[in-house]
Amino acid sequence: MKKSLIIFSVFVFAVIGLKAQQLPLYSQYMMNAFLLNPAIAGSVDYFPVRLTVRQQWVGITDAPSTQAISGHYLFENMNFGLGGYLFNDKFGPMSRTGLQVCGAYHLKLSGIDSKLGIGLALKAFQFKFDQSKLVTIDDNDPAINHGIITQVVPDADFGLYLYNSKYFVGVAATQLIQLNIDFGDSTVDKNQIIRHYFSTAGYKFTISDDFEIEPSLLFKATFQTPSQVDINCKAYYKKNYWLGVSYRSSKDIAIMLGVKVKKFYIGYAFDYTTSHLKDYSHGSHEILIGFNVTEGKNTGSSLL
Repeated sequence: MKKSLIIFSVFVFAVIGLKAQQLPLYSQYMMNAFLLNPAIAGSVDYFPVRLTVRQQWVGITDAPSTQAISGHYLFENMNFGLGGYLFNDKFGPMSRTGLQVCGAYHLKLSGIDSKLGIGLALKAFQFKFDQSKLVTIDDNDPAINHGIITQVVPDADFGLYLYNSKYFVGVAATQLIQLNIDFGDSTVDKNQIIRHYFSTAGYKFTISDDFEIEPSLLFKATFQTPSQVDINCKAYYKKNYWLGVSYRSSKDIAIMLGVKVKKFYIGYAFDYTTSHLKDYSHGSHEILIGFNVTEGKNTGSSLL
């Protein structure tokens, strides 16, 4: 019986599901929430290009690492936003590399001086399971051939995003199709892609001509795992410098800072965990580089 493979499959998906790590974890999603919600495509009047590079749990071998490059654009005459991103996410012997394309219609709600984005995303990624990275008790276990198992997985996301220059509220459901991943054993049918739900909300307070403060929340949940809440607060100076802090209910604390020069900006985040993981990890690092092509007037939302 392919016991080792089955045990490993169940263990990995249980751990990943528990930590909401079937999807990449981001700290600076406030600066690029388009990665979480397709309804954000076209929510600004310029073309934001973003590169995110994240290394999680530094000090732990084969810890999660993520790279993503994204962009979206508003066709103003149609109130329609179009965007997409390329991503690569790796965790131990498993990796996902794929493409997502998003479209969103932005409905003007003049009664409340807001817009409502309604977005749908279609994506496909290659799931890879590299057995050569497994450490087995029995080197002769027939379940482990030290080869590479790959599978192309289609999926879809849906989102809503209500916003104006002062506030935002968004909800999204990702990995809607929930296909099973085949680890090479037809008897294993529980390696399912899990549907995730995201909810965001925030409000920007103007303190003076130079200072703004933006508290926000992110709620993440699945039906199979415990939910998680992020409590965030960012302070802006002259709209071009920012400092932020985030606390996750998973006992992580993230510090963020960044600067914008003309159409370019760069942000950095450092995550520190207060859980027992701190005995093995030196924290997590994330860099975000942005370029606002054709930047004009800003809609006011910091979730780009």
